[in-house]
Amino acid sequence: MKKVIFTIMWMLLPMLASADAVEIDGIYYELNSETKTAVVTSNPEKYSGSVDIPEKVKPEETETEYSVTAIFNRAFECCSGLTSVTIPGSVTSIGVYAFSECSGLTSITIPGSVASIGEFAFYVCSGLTAITVDESNPNFKSEEGVLFSKDGTTLITYPMGKTETAYTIPNSVTNIGTRAFEDCNGLT
Repeated sequence: MKKVIFTIMWMLLPMLASADAVEIDGIYYELNSETKTAVVTSNPEKYSGSVDIPEKVKPEETETEYSVTAIFNRAFECCSGLTSVTIPGSVTSIGVYAFSECSGLTSITIPGSVASIGEFAFYVCSGLTAITVDESNPNFKSEEGVLFSKDGTTLITYPMGKTETAYTIPNSVTNIGTRAFEDCNGLT
């Protein structure tokens, strides 16, 4: 067991060594100099207002441009002052709890490029009334502001801030995501 853990740590060491946390225009990123990619990470002061994530970033001290490819786990967690986020078409993944407890966030649009959304990404977003998915997305879709897998078999998240008192789950749904209806107190 110790050998397996050591091997995994040894394999991850180059990735850790090449990543640097940096703030660019008010957004924090982990940069990977080998792949020239950037991942949005948490802000120690918490994000607030409107956040417009660019497709590419370039730190001041370098000429290298990095493509923003992901929103890291818990990147916007507990950012109650966050009102909107623009996610660029370069982002392919949204981490677990990425936007959890963002009570000021009322809607969000998932671009066609996103291939994975971590569990509980929109957990306890009390102001969230709609999740919109770009129609070109091959993995996810939205119906009436509710997030589904593209084939409609999995209901992933029902936005907590929706005001409807009743909701009919489509017949195509065979799986409901964990906590998909968590704290949706308006439903009776």
